[in-house]
Amino acid sequence: MRGFQQNVSALAQGDEAGQAEAELVLTGARDRLLAAGLSEPDCARPYCIIEPLQEGKLDTWCGYRLDADRGEELYQWLDWETVQAEVQRQ
Repeated sequence: MRGFQQNVSALAQGDEAGQAEAELVLTGARDRLLAAGLSEPDCARPYCIIEPLQEGKLDTWCGYRLDADRGEELYQWLDWETVQAEVQRQ
């Protein structure tokens, strides 16, 4: 997720070095998955939204869409930070 957010930030700022750094973060994450015996399809993928802002800026939101277990909504959304905090506690 950090690589995605770094890349969006670099794109918004026209920062080519930042984009290259974000690509290294993504490559490192893929390498750690492979070292753990996992691949990208083995992981739950978050949904990421890129929102255009004024002056050519971009904002992002990343989270998970799960089937709702109560209420009238079909899905419930969990933001990335909430999921990461829960994973760290376990």
